[in-house]
Amino acid sequence: MSFPSSLPSRLLALLSPSYRRAQDARRAADTWRAFDEQRHYDAYLARCRAAFGRSPAPAPDAELEQHGFRYLRALSADAAAACIAELEAGHPQLLKKNSRHLEGFKLSDARLKALLDQILRGPVDQAVAGFFSSEYLVHWAAFSLTRAAPEQESVSFRWHCDKGPSRHLKLIVYLNPTAQHGGNTEFMDIASTLAVAERGYVFNKTRTRTGNTGQLARLAGRPLVTELREREAGEAVLFQPSRALHRGISPTRGSRLTATLCLLPSPVRWDRALQSGALSDLAVDEKWHDDALAFLAKLEARLEPATAGA
Repeated sequence: MSFPSSLPSRLLALLSPSYRRAQDARRAADTWRAFDEQRHYDAYLARCRAAFGRSPAPAPDAELEQHGFRYLRALSADAAAACIAELEAGHPQLLKKNSRHLEGFKLSDARLKALLDQILRGPVDQAVAGFFSSEYLVHWAAFSLTRAAPEQESVSFRWHCDKGPSRHLKLIVYLNPTAQHGGNTEFMDIASTLAVAERGYVFNKTRTRTGNTGQLARLAGRPLVTELREREAGEAVLFQPSRALHRGISPTRGSRLTATLCLLPSPVRWDRALQSGALSDLAVDEKWHDDALAFLAKLEARLEPATAGA
């Protein structure tokens, strides 16, 4: 369809097919549905919940559920410092295939297991298991280095949600204090995220991402609730990355070191799943399973020999 050239440019933009696609209110729901239904992550979650045997079962965390994020401590300051010393003894490398923006360090399998033993306990364990109403596994782990810069090239430093199943979590552990380097992560609560999603912003093309909160508030037609909290060494934030908008804040006074865990429900404890090869490598593997039930079948097949020998 063509429009008269006499129409004001703003009105022409509103009438254009590209503008209507950009404002697609169904985009976020369609993206979640693609993972939850088409890739069977909803059915996978139900199977994991059916296998849950903790008694008493951890209660869901209201703050994490309602707001989409929760602050807590994951490591002692001494443990965080020890982790930094070990990481800095190695050489930085690119951690994610087809990306030159995620730089960091690798840990040996034994050291990773020891560190996860320290992180995935107490309040962190209770919050994660309570969210899923099941056991959980570490889908991938990244020990990342973000160097000081006025701005970062990565679009992760603009407001975005991460594509993936609607029920998954990320845990960011700040290994050095945010006040030391100036880097951080800012979050928008779920209600505000949904208001922005209704205008087609969430999961739109990466070139449309912005770090301007005021711009998103004007798009949503309402004030938006955000939070940016300083973190000490070893403190963390647990959040719903596909349902709560978030953006990285670039460090400006030194390098930021973080440990990030991507967490999924599991039919068995995270350590058994880790032992059975459930951990993905971002440098090699695809970010998400094509079929979560097929992944579950492979995991259960690997678990059977261990069960038989127990």
